[in-house]
Amino acid sequence: MKTPPLTEGKPMTDSARHSISLTISRRSELEHRLDHAVTKLLESARQANQGILVTRLSPASFTVCLSDDVPYGTTLEDVTW
Repeated sequence: MKTPPLTEGKPMTDSARHSISLTISRRSELEHRLDHAVTKLLESARQANQGILVTRLSPASFTVCLSDDVPYGTTLEDVTW
């Protein structure tokens, strides 16, 4: 199975390298796509000495980003809807 692009046609800016927005319409893709996004940010997290925050914005929308509020080596989840 091919993984859909994480930044949906947008050029990668510095902030885009530290934040990935996802829309996941099928439950069967949820864990794989979120794990893939976290993996993409691991090196940036190490360099910035930051943790990773996964935020669910709606039933199908997620943001995976580096966060000063999350200790390095940690991935936290949040729900805002």
